[in-house]
Amino acid sequence: MSVSESPSWQSVLQRLIRTTAERQRLATALGVTTMTLSRWANGESRPHRSHLIRLVQAVHPQYRQELLEALRRSFPDIDALLRESAVEQVPSEFFSQVLSARTTTIESLRFWQIGEMVLRQALAQLDPNHLGMSITLIQCMPPHPDGKIRSLRERMGKGTLPWTADLEQMALFLGMESLAGYVVESGRVQSIEDLRKYHLVPAYQSEFEISAAAHPIWLGGRVAGCLLASSTEVGYFSQQRMSLLAIFSDLASLAFDPSEFYAPSQIELRPMPSPEKQRPILATFRQRVARLQHQRRLSNAEAEQEAWREIEAELLRLGEEENETLLDS
Repeated sequence: MSVSESPSWQSVLQRLIRTTAERQRLATALGVTTMTLSRWANGESRPHRSHLIRLVQAVHPQYRQELLEALRRSFPDIDALLRESAVEQVPSEFFSQVLSARTTTIESLRFWQIGEMVLRQALAQLDPNHLGMSITLIQCMPPHPDGKIRSLRERMGKGTLPWTADLEQMALFLGMESLAGYVVESGRVQSIEDLRKYHLVPAYQSEFEISAAAHPIWLGGRVAGCLLASSTEVGYFSQQRMSLLAIFSDLASLAFDPSEFYAPSQIELRPMPSPEKQRPILATFRQRVARLQHQRRLSNAEAEQEAWREIEAELLRLGEEENETLLDS
């Protein structure tokens, strides 16, 4: 379809409010009457810019991209309006909730409980307009016998479309080739405005990812991993959003045990293979756990830890081979 044939935002809205239930839902979300919505859709009146922002936020996710593309033709500054919409401070109540979870949650559930809370809140505040973002909690793998840490593992993640809501099934190992690896190894906060153009920092670019930012997770000068945020928008991570990311990375530190923080001198990451080569190996995780439990009478937690070590060893070998091939080519 050519630009001239592309639907107007009014015609997209007409389709969205075709049913009475959806027309009423959107009107309530925007704080207007159903008649006002109909007048916008028929071109009889134009919404205030603040209503446009709320409309993008309120529409069902599967229609958001189509509506945005149509709005851009009539309101070229719509993306700037969405980016500049107020980024709130982290509510004091949320700090209290995380601290309470830290003191009351049993140790075996602490990481998942606090990690889930922090990722959900970070996603809500860093992507309030659902433009498309993923937030991932990344952890250092345990040290090798020489005391060195060779890789990182994505432990949990949340996303808004086009990413899935829960990113755990997409989790990968990361190494020196990734933005997360650079941030953990250097101990420096880093943001990249456009991964398609920026090559000064090693950065593996995932699907949908245009800009990205990462912040180390620290405790007393020792590092446990990082908090990584990726956006579908160019230059999304303003100073204000980077400040928010720093706060959430500090809160994420409460999910970890003090023993999971390591001295910077221990971080010596190696290259990891491409996601395409990782996924078949990662898919064997449950089989490995079952085998280790049967053969060595390990508990589930012990078998899982050993299975991740086995997988890491295989991926490190593949990563070195892949890196050597690239260097030889």
